[in-house]
Amino acid sequence: MARRHRSGDEPADVNVTPLLDIVFIMLIFFIVTATFVTEEGFGPNLPEKNPEEPDGPPPPSLLLTVQEDGFVLVDDVRIVDPRSVKPVVEEFMAKEQKGVVVISAAPDSETGTTMIVLDQARQGGGPGRYDRISLALQGS
Repeated sequence: MARRHRSGDEPADVNVTPLLDIVFIMLIFFIVTATFVTEEGFGPNLPEKNPEEPDGPPPPSLLLTVQEDGFVLVDDVRIVDPRSVKPVVEEFMAKEQKGVVVISAAPDSETGTTMIVLDQARQGGGPGRYDRISLALQGS
């Protein structure tokens, strides 16, 4: 038996070039029209050399150590809750006008607790005194 080839049995070729052109044009459109959001985090307070300040004794400092258990050690003397740091900083800043606050976080302490302490210290320091509050991370 002889087999006949019909013209309809041949495989149809699909040209995908126009489809790829449209996809690339849409990709370029979305890239160009997209708005990129920059999220703000907290930046480190880097000291700047002030030529007016003479090299003398360092200013008095208040050390707040965030421990692994979630509490804050104030000047290696007393332990307070992270949410009660603001009055401690207010009292220190009232006594020492040029004082600085150093927050030291233990390697295993929670980041959220450290941020609470940082916020409380900034609120207790008063407006315009953010440059006197520094965050230091202890090595592991």
